[in-house]
Amino acid sequence: MRIAPDLEKQRLSGEVTIHYRTSGGELSLVELDAGPAVEVAEVLDGRVRQKFERKDALLLVKLLRPAVPGELRTLTVRYTAGPGKGLKFFPDQVYSEFFTNDWMVCNDRPDGRATLHLRIAAQEGWRATASGDEAGPAEWRIDTPVPPFLYGFAAGQFQEPTDGLSAVPVLRLLSAPDALQPRPIIQATRSALQFLAERTGKAYPAPVYTQVFTHGNPEQENANLTLLPESYAAGLQTNPEDLWLLAHELAHQWYAVRIQCQDWSDFWLNEGMATFLADAFLEHRFGRERYEREIERSRTVYERVKSQGKDRALSFHAWNTTNEASGQIPYHKGAYVLDLLRREMGDEDFWRGLQIYTRDNWNKAVTSQDFQKSMEAATHKKLAGFFDQWVYKP
Repeated sequence: MRIAPDLEKQRLSGEVTIHYRTSGGELSLVELDAGPAVEVAEVLDGRVRQKFERKDALLLVKLLRPAVPGELRTLTVRYTAGPGKGLKFFPDQVYSEFFTNDWMVCNDRPDGRATLHLRIAAQEGWRATASGDEAGPAEWRIDTPVPPFLYGFAAGQFQEPTDGLSAVPVLRLLSAPDALQPRPIIQATRSALQFLAERTGKAYPAPVYTQVFTHGNPEQENANLTLLPESYAAGLQTNPEDLWLLAHELAHQWYAVRIQCQDWSDFWLNEGMATFLADAFLEHRFGRERYEREIERSRTVYERVKSQGKDRALSFHAWNTTNEASGQIPYHKGAYVLDLLRREMGDEDFWRGLQIYTRDNWNKAVTSQDFQKSMEAATHKKLAGFFDQWVYKP
């Protein structure tokens, strides 16, 4: 796909080509996601224009020639997009944030995993970056299918410090001019990379990891890329122990990018895991007291939600929208329950179980049952009682 942001007009023009196969019966209607600020100009099947209509945040394409099972088909959508929840414009930069259908037409469901080949037409003097591996000037690729919420980009008048770029993986930092002192961030990130590799049994899985510090308040993981607020980077200069957010988003490169929850039902395997591992990194860096303080914070949040009658199972299947599956439960109940499981199993078995889970499910989509199976394999006993109480039931 190709995108061309225009900061002056606060518009992004795009062209996305979607390759797909159908299964089951004949397909005559293709349903795609397109945010409210996306204006579709035309849809082509090959070179033939197709009829389409909008229904809320959906793009409904009526195929003139129905697709038959197993047939490889291609749809090309040309569109423009304006500011939205997932597309942020500033006078000197633009970036995406979680809601991918606000900047590209796609199948935005978590089980709609796909590869990506993205080109960005950036203005002269800009720096740009995007999810995946750099494949050429202003060009990026993701060759292992991932959910679309892991697609992302940033472009604008960023500076790029060169400190610390010799090691593997390369740490690439982009920020507004004078927004950060790079060395403390590089050192903290390298420490977190090493900790996560040791605890999970898997090294960071790409040659480059990019952190972009932007205007606004993004806290967004993408494949090989994280977007964070420049105010957070500035705060690290005066409070170098404020590393939780940096570690949380980095942990998603393992648990979201390389191991993906099957759908939103087990979103806690992304967010609870990243929250817990950020707490554990702070324990590694600053001691057990800091870890206990972070876990107590999650327990307090969870108890407050519970007192409001809003508790639910971590493995939660009664959702219809992304928002219904998100919220504080997967983050804070998830981290609290992982701490309880760590205490139940003991450190040695717990961390061995995490490594089994990571090894056996690398580049796969998972459910809570997969996680339970790995932890049981590590401890050599059934954990059904624990998982029934804390994961499968409110």
